[in-house]
Amino acid sequence: MDVVKRHIESLGGMVSIESSQGKGTTVTLRIPLTLAIIDGLLVRIGRENFVIPLSAVDGCIEIASVERSNLEKHRAMLSYRNMILPFITLRTVLDIEGEVPDIEQIVVVTLMEKRIGFVVDQVIGDNQTVIKPLGPLFKNVPIFSGASILGDGSIALIIDIPRLCQYSQKMEEAK
Repeated sequence: MDVVKRHIESLGGMVSIESSQGKGTTVTLRIPLTLAIIDGLLVRIGRENFVIPLSAVDGCIEIASVERSNLEKHRAMLSYRNMILPFITLRTVLDIEGEVPDIEQIVVVTLMEKRIGFVVDQVIGDNQTVIKPLGPLFKNVPIFSGASILGDGSIALIIDIPRLCQYSQKMEEAK
């Protein structure tokens, strides 16, 4: 394992190991993205753009913000394709201010054979995204895997879905 760690670190990457007695060990390899292209779904929250990897997207649905508010009073879940779908409001998780539109979009993603929804203001559409690595300022922000420069010169952060779900769960547990 020491050899693997040295080689990954020589590439500018990182290896982390987490162990829990009786639960197992998680080994995370983070390798820097120098120049990669992914198919992504470009979404907007307020005035901010984000990219969700298209390979994980299962579908998109519309929901009236009033209806969503009523759902959240009980539990952040709704019915989707005859199953219960938990959802996360990205505006809240990412602490983005601004006016919530009357109709919001829920991007449904599949993560480890489970579906979860991300509430966004607007789905702009699919986009081939050139991934640029984030600088050292963002090394402690694990919910983004990189950034992309859009055609108009603005920046869209690329969401790391598994890490966002972990982060959101930790926030929920802290409440």
